[in-house]
Amino acid sequence: MERWIWFFVGLLLAAACFCFFLWRLRRTFERELEAVSVMLSRVISGRNPGVTSETEDLLLSKIQHQIVRLKGQMDAVNEKADKDRDAIRGLILEIAHQLRMPLANMEAYLELLKEGSLEPEERAHYIAAAEAAEKQLSFLIESFIKMSRLETKVIQLRKKRRDIYETIESAAARAEKKAREKSIAIIIEKQAPICVPHDQNWLGEAIYNLLDNSVKYSKAGARIQARASQNEMFLKIHIRDWGIGIEKQEEHDIFRRFYRGKNLSGQEGFGLGLYITKEIVNAHNGFIKVRREEQGTSFFIFLNREP
Repeated sequence: MERWIWFFVGLLLAAACFCFFLWRLRRTFERELEAVSVMLSRVISGRNPGVTSETEDLLLSKIQHQIVRLKGQMDAVNEKADKDRDAIRGLILEIAHQLRMPLANMEAYLELLKEGSLEPEERAHYIAAAEAAEKQLSFLIESFIKMSRLETKVIQLRKKRRDIYETIESAAARAEKKAREKSIAIIIEKQAPICVPHDQNWLGEAIYNLLDNSVKYSKAGARIQARASQNEMFLKIHIRDWGIGIEKQEEHDIFRRFYRGKNLSGQEGFGLGLYITKEIVNAHNGFIKVRREEQGTSFFIFLNREP
């Protein structure tokens, strides 16, 4: 009889121990869930999730580290969003600033043209000035569209294997009119044909921007040289001018959007041409470099020689 009594007593003790174990396990589980809830609340409110457990073996610790990683990723995303928002705000302000001058000029000249007492010469002068402002406005809008298409990767390059000198000559023909007005000679040092895959229209735009930049900042009677060469890896296009050049430490700045060189005061321009050129070359998986010369500037476009 006593044996059965002790058996039941042992069974009751075992059941009590098991119930106590379940109760402790439940309490631990509730504390861990509460800790996870607190950490998530901190993350949602933008605060640091905090550290509640340093034991790597616990499930709570693993969840904690995952929450910390999630918070870090969220912070990185938020930081990038803030930078993008600031960049967009700055771009909008810069575009508004760039557009304000030609718009104000057009408005002023149109108001003057409304006067009925203008002499024919005055009227012709104001009409010409309004047309010049309109051309500036059109140029800016077209440049903004190109810039947007390049930055958002909307453009689709249509690469064909063709002689690079055809593209250089086409770009030089576009710059010829302004060059003649300043008696500037654009000399293409043509050699044997160099065929490389490229989009003739877009790469021609990049080369034209460099030539136009050289014409704009060179004195009357100067010369500009353009040549191409290649090695086993790269095609190199070299545009060399003897213009006003750039200042020290400006080698990277001149390719920034809306950047105007320190020695360009009084010169026309909006700081978009070289930026667009860089984006076009980047779209060709190439890169562009500039070198200060003793007099003038050298620009180099490097393109991969794709099979």
